[in-house]
Amino acid sequence: MNTTPPEPLSEPVSKPINYRPALVISLALVVWLILVAGGYYVGKLYIDRSIEAVQQNNAVHMITIEQRIDSLDTQISEIEQAIIDTDQTLADSGSTQENLNEKIEDLDKQLKNLEDSLNILKEAP
Repeated sequence: MNTTPPEPLSEPVSKPINYRPALVISLALVVWLILVAGGYYVGKLYIDRSIEAVQQNNAVHMITIEQRIDSLDTQISEIEQAIIDTDQTLADSGSTQENLNEKIEDLDKQLKNLEDSLNILKEAP
């Protein structure tokens, strides 16, 4: 049996440094940051496109309402002219004038409703 004591090492043996957990954590953090940035971009793109679609839809409705208002305005002008012409020839005919006045009132109500709708659409973003 050899009973010689082990020789002391001249340099202490150091444990190798394991960089693997730090690398995994760093990689996970980078992936997470990329996912967050991508989610933000996709969300912003979706919201911007939705707003654009609503604005286009409102523009179409505005054009339609303006056309209807113009049409009603023309009809009201024609009816008013018809009333003026009729008033000269049929001053005695109360029922005819009453019917025309009712038609004008109805058209005025429709015009008012369309103007209210137009104002609502103009206030929309």
